[in-house]
This record gives sequence, structure tokens and C-alpha cells, in this order.
Amino acid sequence: MNQRSGKPLRPDRHALFEMRALLDYLIGLRGEGDRARFDRDERFRWLLHRLWIAIGNEAVAYATAVGAGERDEPWNRLRRFRNELAHRRLPDVDEGEVWRTTTLRPEQLLSHVNELIQRDVRSP
Repeated sequence: MNQRSGKPLRPDRHALFEMRALLDYLIGLRGEGDRARFDRDERFRWLLHRLWIAIGNEAVAYATAVGAGERDEPWNRLRRFRNELAHRRLPDVDEGEVWRTTTLRPEQLLSHVNELIQRDVRSP
């Protein structure tokens, strides 16, 4: 629900706000550990997995809402990553990729999401 107008958020806006909240949560959680904790603490590792799956779900929802094509980035990359985490057996997940993505990617994605949110606010 839009706090100003009281109307429901458009699906694309809803997905962006959800993705922003998930990325903020992921960044905060990442700060509670390091690679050693990721490797030894399965609950920490699986929570990061689940957050990436949820972020990927929001990326798919956003891409669908705006009519983005299968090749539009970063949405397609997030969809593929989500699919790998959600549909592979745990022993087959590349944990190195999960940790690298968790370490290197969230701030860049968060910046992109915030730009899209702000761009829409400024649009007539």
C-alpha cells in the first residue's frame, strides 16, 4: 500500500521495495559472519541461500511487471542464480559462488534498485 495515496503499489514498485528490503537484510546478515562462518554454520549458509532465492523471486516479479525480456540484466542473472539455488541438490550448489555473490554483489544491486525507485518518483 502506498502510504501517500493509500492505493496499492504497482507490481513493479512492490517488487523493487521488497528487493531493497531483502538486500538490506542480506547485507546486514553478511556483516555477522565471514567465509569461515559461512563454511561451518549451515544455518547461516542456508539463510543466505534463502535470501538469494527471495531476491531472485522479486527480480522475476519486477521483470515480468515491466515486460523485461529473458536477456535483460541484472534480472536474468538473478533468475538463473535463484534457479540454481532452488533446484539443485545442496551438495551440488557452488558454495564459492554463493559466498562471492554475497560478498561482491549486494551493494551494486541495491544501488541499481534505489536508482529505479528514484527514477520512478521523478517521472511525471
